[in-house]
Amino acid sequence: MQDITQRANLNRTTFYQHYQDKYDLLHQHMRDMFEAMKEDIFSPLDIDSSGKKPEAYWYVLRFYHHLQQNSGDFAIIINRRYELNIKELLNDFWNDSFLTGIKKTAAADTDRSVPLDIQRRFVISAFAGTAAWWLENGMPYPPELMAESMIKIIQKN
Repeated sequence: MQDITQRANLNRTTFYQHYQDKYDLLHQHMRDMFEAMKEDIFSPLDIDSSGKKPEAYWYVLRFYHHLQQNSGDFAIIINRRYELNIKELLNDFWNDSFLTGIKKTAAADTDRSVPLDIQRRFVISAFAGTAAWWLENGMPYPPELMAESMIKIIQKN
């Protein structure tokens, strides 16, 4: 705590007025990171809807661009996710993102023969696993290729 408060030029009393401990600070910072990511991804699109790319592509592209621009922070989270005890925070982010994505892009196209909770688990696992792999391997492909590939796989094209 001493290192944190010294670097922030705060006294410990001020710190504890805002946070319970360093883990509370960390979790608040990560919540803010995920909120910023959702805002970047799901802000209104300004694209020509008559284009060849489906609407979902643009949201997925924004996801990978955001990861790329903030790769240092997200690499730390991915590498230390178990010791940071953020499973609930990650689940909330992925569930909120999935439901927002469904509302924005695929409400009419959702295959109703597969229950939504199964679709949600599949899509979340695919995106979370692929994003982690992409960051852990130094982002070997550009965000555009990642978005296009994910859309092709998810939409069975």
